Amino acid sequence: MSARVLLVSTNRERAPYPVVPNGLACVASALEEAGHDVRVLDLMFARDPDEAARRAARDFDPDVIGVSVRNIDNSDSIALRHYTPDAVATLAALRESAPRARIVAGGAAFGVAPLALFDALGVDYGVAGDGERATVALVNALAAGREPGDLPGLVRARDGQAVFTPPGEDADLDALPRPRLHRWFDLRRYERIGATIPIQTKRGCVYKCVYCTYRNVEGWGYRLRDAESVADEVAELRAHGVRHFDFVDSTFNSPPGHAREVCEAIVRRAPRVTLETTNFTPAAAFPDLLASMRAAGFTSLGITAESASDAVLERMQKGFGAETVHRAAERIEAAGIRSLWIFLVGGPGETAATLEETLRFAAWRLRRGDAVYTTVGLRVYPGTTLRDIAVREGALDAADPLLDPRFYFSPALSVDAAIARLRRFAADHPRFMFSADSRSVILPWLTRAASVLRLPRPHWRYMGLFQRLARMQQPRHAEAHAG
Repeated sequence: MSARVLLVSTNRERAPYPVVPNGLACVASALEEAGHDVRVLDLMFARDPDEAARRAARDFDPDVIGVSVRNIDNSDSIALRHYTPDAVATLAALRESAPRARIVAGGAAFGVAPLALFDALGVDYGVAGDGERATVALVNALAAGREPGDLPGLVRARDGQAVFTPPGEDADLDALPRPRLHRWFDLRRYERIGATIPIQTKRGCVYKCVYCTYRNVEGWGYRLRDAESVADEVAELRAHGVRHFDFVDSTFNSPPGHAREVCEAIVRRAPRVTLETTNFTPAAAFPDLLASMRAAGFTSLGITAESASDAVLERMQKGFGAETVHRAAERIEAAGIRSLWIFLVGGPGETAATLEETLRFAAWRLRRGDAVYTTVGLRVYPGTTLRDIAVREGALDAADPLLDPRFYFSPALSVDAAIARLRRFAADHPRFMFSADSRSVILPWLTRAASVLRLPRPHWRYMGLFQRLARMQQPRHAEAHAG
């Protein structure tokens, strides 16, 4: 039997750039291939998201509603936004217009905190980990009029308590349907507001970064897609007008052999595309791989170094040291690829001296034409080593479910002093950006203008100009708002 399934993407965040809901597309394609009648509602562009949800549920009259929750919050201690209340409001609107539908929630957030989020949202079921197999099995069961039981990855109520069956991720990603993003979403509209189109070459991670949730969401170890299949997906999207792609793996360049195979397959099957990734580790910045990436169309990298200090990198368990960070910078520049360096200030072991080490590295890369993006404080998530560190240091209650955002900041460094130092540094370096700067009223419009004008990517290469224009307009905006 088939079911009518309405899938809703609740993510509306556009800073620092909008993200196409790749995970929801994976689930939609899997459900459609299984014979279900699927409709997708993307709330990214909705003026009134709750009313859009009511209308879609009323018009489609679904048997099952699947709601994707990408993030619990924006992980930004300076300009915090908590998304769970918005998801709760959207769920209430859906229930109001489709009271008979069973409601399932999933998305990356459920892999981070499955039990706590299940209770907070009050849904009938939750799905954590890979959504394709668990959601299809769940909907098949519901369409047949039976309860699903303890499916891998399923969160459900039993005897008044939420229970979670671990996913036990299947290694064969190539057996899953392609996301077919062009089938479900208005990709041109996303590109017009600065988005690049996501491609995933693997799931899982082998690194042990203390703050990271990838292992919770996708599992330990790598599950690799066939390189030719990845290239075919790129070619299919290119045939639908897409030219700019963002690899959204936990770390694109690890393992390096697989990344090289992907690049070589793209050269053969989908040449003349522009590629980037915001998940590049300095630990595997090998010259031959960088040459293959450049040949495939990589123009920029987001490098998750997090620090340029040995003391901090060791405490964060990044798997590399400051020397590796410096060597990677030289190799990437030699390969002709631009870099956005991403740093987390305030992690375990951070002091005023280690911050200066990172800022010296940042100043060097800014002089060489790179850009730098910095956040202050580390969001503490369930199931991470950082959570254990915070509890051990007395900064966190062990019973805290962490749905309300909590941040770690090194006790050896004052938050106010760190922010003041970063602001002084930013005043002298226009391409140095605080996470809070992405909340600027002006910057989103400038980013959109860059997309409309089809300026060469990456758009953050214009950040110096954007920042100067934004800072020129801020006093005027403040005066207009006051008036």
